[in-house]
Amino acid sequence: MTLKDTWGKAKKRPDPLTSIALTIPVFLIYHLGILVVESRSGVDLVSNTVFGVLKASAPIYVVATLAIALIVATVTWIEERRGVSTSVPLSKVLLEGGAFAIVVLAVVGWAASRVLRASDPAGLTELGWLDKIVLAAGTGFHEEFIFRAVLVTGLGWLLAKIFRMSNKAALGTAIALSSGAFSLVHNVGPTGEPFIGDVAAYRVLLGGLFAGLYLLRGFAVAVYAHVFFEALVYFVYT
Repeated sequence: MTLKDTWGKAKKRPDPLTSIALTIPVFLIYHLGILVVESRSGVDLVSNTVFGVLKASAPIYVVATLAIALIVATVTWIEERRGVSTSVPLSKVLLEGGAFAIVVLAVVGWAASRVLRASDPAGLTELGWLDKIVLAAGTGFHEEFIFRAVLVTGLGWLLAKIFRMSNKAALGTAIALSSGAFSLVHNVGPTGEPFIGDVAAYRVLLGGLFAGLYLLRGFAVAVYAHVFFEALVYFVYT
C-alpha cells in the first residue's frame, strides 16, 4: 500500500449511519451510568422522559436502552454487508477524537479553568470519578447531537433550501447560530449559570471548533473529541 493510499484511508470520514453506531459505547456509558450516579447532562432531553414513561422501572429502562443500541448496531452491520456503509475502526475514531481534545485543551485550557472558577457547573469539584466519566459521556453525546447534528445540519439545510443561501454561507451562518445557542443554553433553566461575558464568548468559540470538527470528520469523531475534552477538563481543572 502506497503512502497516498494510506493517507486516503486515514482522512476518510465515517458515513452518518456508521458514525452513530461508533458512538454506541458513549451512549451506553451515559444512559446506563445515570442509573448509578446522580449526574445528568444539562441538554439530555430524553432520559428522564423515557424513564417516566416506563414508570421508573430500571429493568425496563435498561432493556430499552440496550435494544436501541442493538438495533443501531444491527442496521449498521446489514448496511455494511450490502455495501451501503463502510466500516471504520473505532480505534481510529478514538485516536482522532483524543488528539483533537488535547489540542483544544492546550489552546483554550486557560479559558476552561476560568469557566470552572466562575461557575463550577454541576458542582464538579464535589463529584466522584465515576460521576465525571458519566457526565462527560452525556455532555459529549447530547451536546454534539443537538447543537451539531441537529442544529448545524438542520439550519444549514433550511438556510440553503428555503432562504436560497449558498452552501458556504448557509453552513457559516448555521455554525454561528448553533454556537451561540450552545453558549446561551448554559444560562437558562433552573440550573442555569449567571451570564458572564468572557465565559459566554469562550463557549461560542468552543462550539465553533466542535462544529468545524463535526463537518470535517463526522459525528462520531466530534462526540469522542467532546467526551475526551470534557473528561480532561473535569479531571485536570477540578
